[in-house]
Amino acid sequence: MIYLDATSAAASPVNMGVHRTIRGLHTHLAARHPVTPLTWDFSGRCYARLSAREETNLCSPFATYREAAATPGQRDVRHWFGAWRDNRSRHRRRVPAEELFRDESTLLIPDLCWDPRIHAWAGFNGQPGRRVAIFHDAMPLRIRGQADSHDALFAEYVRALAELDLVICISREVEDDLRRYWQEFGCPAKPTCVLSWPVPFDEARPQTASNFGARRLIYVSRLKLRKNHLVLLDACEALWRRGETFSLDLIGIADAWSDTRRILGRLRALERDGRPVRWRRHISDSELAEAYRTCAFTVFPSRLEGFGLPIIESLWHGRPVICGSNGAIGEVAAGGGCLLVDQNSPEALAGAIESLLKDQALYLRLYDEIRARTFRTWDDYGRDLDRVLGFAS
Repeated sequence: MIYLDATSAAASPVNMGVHRTIRGLHTHLAARHPVTPLTWDFSGRCYARLSAREETNLCSPFATYREAAATPGQRDVRHWFGAWRDNRSRHRRRVPAEELFRDESTLLIPDLCWDPRIHAWAGFNGQPGRRVAIFHDAMPLRIRGQADSHDALFAEYVRALAELDLVICISREVEDDLRRYWQEFGCPAKPTCVLSWPVPFDEARPQTASNFGARRLIYVSRLKLRKNHLVLLDACEALWRRGETFSLDLIGIADAWSDTRRILGRLRALERDGRPVRWRRHISDSELAEAYRTCAFTVFPSRLEGFGLPIIESLWHGRPVICGSNGAIGEVAAGGGCLLVDQNSPEALAGAIESLLKDQALYLRLYDEIRARTFRTWDDYGRDLDRVLGFAS
């Protein structure tokens, strides 16, 4: 039996990054093994089975709203009252320790755990079964003082990972970071391995024709300052002032208010000047696929990532990507189809955008590289995860 910690994906219909991968894990693990999704009961300080509301959020995240949302699941006070009631109900179906900790049980924790869950992990030592975490990135330690990054609590989380039996890292850079911080914090080094994420879609890869000349760009990312939206908007403004014609769509949820406010302030100023830029917020998978189909290429100027899932998404849809070459971003981009730049430089970004807008030979070379790439599927990931967890036949 695999017990899957799906706390954040069950709490809200947000379907970005970690939430998307938790949902993919749930779907594809359940096709291979007995899987029970769980949520952390903060009042009972233990794991519990999901409520009906949480099951819907986990399995059908777009069923709870009808239009793009800045913060899905946070717009409606009734939703939060219901989530609050679910998480604190005395009728919670809590999972007793004797069920969770058995020789044949694996607790898989793919969530970001910047909360009291981590204080329970030390008590797992010596119990039957295995506890395995998936570690996404060490960003709050790499870039200190980000809005809502909870640096001190995140450091506790990294220390607590050393209480588990195995930590699966999503890139080589993430594994290197984890081992470095364990050493810095004086933690014993536990076993780690690297399993990169697959393409997060179940349908067949679309046979998308090249779209040079579409004059439409998209950037898929939550509105967070380290994602370099301000650098990108500066680059685009420089091109618009020179007379270049293209549009830019930002797709993704709001993040920390101080970050989002600055990004939206810059975007609104450009809109008032008549620039063709808009924020499309959080959209469904079908709308996202249409956005990829109709754009010429995508930009992903984030400073640092644990993996860079939107790069894979764009390439899978046949669209070249402008991105950096550092760390995990470079690991994903190395297979082809990406135009690599200094993503922290507005001038470098502007030059790359102009090149892909004007240089058809360059565009088609990147497009051909994309078509030659192969992509990991959830089936591939599932077989690798089975091997890592010792389930392979």
